[in-house]
Amino acid sequence: FEQVLGGLERSTLPALVFSSGMAAIAAALSLVPEGGTMVLPAHSYNGTLGLARELEAAGRFTLRPVDVADTDQVLAALQGADVLWLESPTNPMLEVADLPALLAAAKAQDVLGIVDNTFATPLLQRPLELGADLVVHSVTKYLSGHSDVIMGALVTRDEALRTRLHGYRTLHGAIASPMDVFLALRGVRTMAVRLERSQANSQILAERLAAHPKVSVVR
Repeated sequence: FEQVLGGLERSTLPALVFSSGMAAIAAALSLVPEGGTMVLPAHSYNGTLGLARELEAAGRFTLRPVDVADTDQVLAALQGADVLWLESPTNPMLEVADLPALLAAAKAQDVLGIVDNTFATPLLQRPLELGADLVVHSVTKYLSGHSDVIMGALVTRDEALRTRLHGYRTLHGAIASPMDVFLALRGVRTMAVRLERSQANSQILAERLAAHPKVSVVR
């Protein structure tokens, strides 16, 4: 499964699976240096935001929440930051970030770029190709897709970074079980079909809602 997910995200390295999406998120947040600064969407996934705020309250690092759909605001917040955390689309607000522009700016300022790609999946976007240093997945959702697995994953092209995260996973005991990994690999085989049907159904719902006399469409 790690080899398959690494390949889907266009990495030459296998992914790293974790026992849950939050375990993968915790490992990724460990990359923020002590006393450092992290820029992240104000409407990040609730678990990410909750853990990040807890770590900030403990004095681990400082947070700079931003409107991730406002590219200029995010670019301004990058000054002096150590990590840029992005979700696109965000969970649950579905805000979309300009990943190429933001990741390029982060790279130019030596800011580590991390992208949660859970909602889009590597079938719709591949953040590593856009300049991200690390990709985060809740495998629980689209990747496994059968509501019988809880798992997370991280993907990078940087061997030193992968080694560091592998060490974190080992020492924190966040490894996924063999059976869960088997089920996740089974789920990936149906992801393309599930994603296509999900998009088709969403399009029909959007069109019907837009045409309904009691629904106001805000653009």
